[in-house]
Amino acid sequence: MIDFDAVQRLNVQDGDLLVVPEDSDPHDMELLCDALHIQMPGRKVIIIRGPVQQLEVDAMNKLGWYRA
Repeated sequence: MIDFDAVQRLNVQDGDLLVVPEDSDPHDMELLCDALHIQMPGRKVIIIRGPVQQLEVDAMNKLGWYRA
């Protein structure tokens, strides 16, 4: 059953990055992608499992992710 108190409205735009909880099921992520495509055909959205953080170049270099 849907917890209607937990429902949130999203205003997803073309090019948005959506971060879902890291324990999200890949199949559920596909269903979300399909639902977004039905609602807004032609728009492109990236869906990833979180958490996500932006790293500085020095931190990426220490991890072996060298940036040109």
